[in-house]
Amino acid sequence: MTLAALELNDQSLLIQADDGTLHAESGFARLTPDGIITGEDAHAVAWREPQHVYNQYWCHLNQAPLAASQRLARHHGDIAFAQLRGLWHSVGAPESLMVAAPGSFSDEQLSLLLGMIEALPASAVAIVDSALAACLPEERETLFVDMHLHQSVLSLCRPQGGELRIVAQEVIPDLGMLQVHNTVARHISHLLIDSFRFDPLHASASEQSIHDRIPAWLTRLRWDDEVADTLASEQGELPFILRRDDIQALVGERLVNLRSFVNRHPGCRLLLAHASGPLAGLAEEFSEADVAGQSAAAEHCLSHHPLILEQAEGVYRITALRLGTSLGPAVENDQQLATHLLSGDRALPLRRPVS
Repeated sequence: MTLAALELNDQSLLIQADDGTLHAESGFARLTPDGIITGEDAHAVAWREPQHVYNQYWCHLNQAPLAASQRLARHHGDIAFAQLRGLWHSVGAPESLMVAAPGSFSDEQLSLLLGMIEALPASAVAIVDSALAACLPEERETLFVDMHLHQSVLSLCRPQGGELRIVAQEVIPDLGMLQVHNTVARHISHLLIDSFRFDPLHASASEQSIHDRIPAWLTRLRWDDEVADTLASEQGELPFILRRDDIQALVGERLVNLRSFVNRHPGCRLLLAHASGPLAGLAEEFSEADVAGQSAAAEHCLSHHPLILEQAEGVYRITALRLGTSLGPAVENDQQLATHLLSGDRALPLRRPVS
């Protein structure tokens, strides 16, 4: 049986086969007379051809008719299926799929997804909550931040007594990476209007250029206080400077609900999904957070697949998993026992022999 793990985050939809073959692409789709183009090729024209490009079909996965009639797609489900089929073929059309699905997916959406997988044709052998999949190796309480294009899912994973379980979860709508990018794009627009009386968001070419380059700018701002660059226009190359403090202040206004969840669970390890990594440079509270590897959730699903399949009773979203060894601290009379020995600036786990 050939097996692959599929992680559903429309910032970067990722599939990895058990032979290590991996493919990832963004949740953008361009509808053309000849077919549906997905991923980066669609993103590259999303602001040039907004009437032909879709990016909400995973967030709003359904079979409601599209607002504008399309020959090759009746609804979001058709567009998502086209991308799913491309991902599946990119790793050799495996017979079986393990799916890491976010907590934002409703039962109806999961049911539609299962039908899509069956139509590939493939078999969905398990659906694991994305947060649980990402946190499977964790041995301490972890708050996992999973930002998608249009929403964010926050999950608290707690290991205890040989089990890892999601004990709290919140979906924050309208707080996705695309909203962050739009905030940065508007800031650049204001800078260029003030300096040159030029609004780049009123020209599709310059708007596309801004959105193509925002990810790199945000990455640089994680390490640098400011980034200087230029934008092509009819007036020539227009210079501007992005300052980290300004971006943090602007984006910070959108992070109120996210901060509220984090503040309700102090003392946890903060783990950002790979696609959520820019938050480390956008908000002070995430500056020391760990960032998961790009394929962490998929790799954990594959490496733990015998254990997952053993406990999967039917295909439903798994939010708790019994593991082979005890995870988390032992508890007696509601008092947490010592788990580490402090030696200088090191914390040595008591469960591991020390010579």
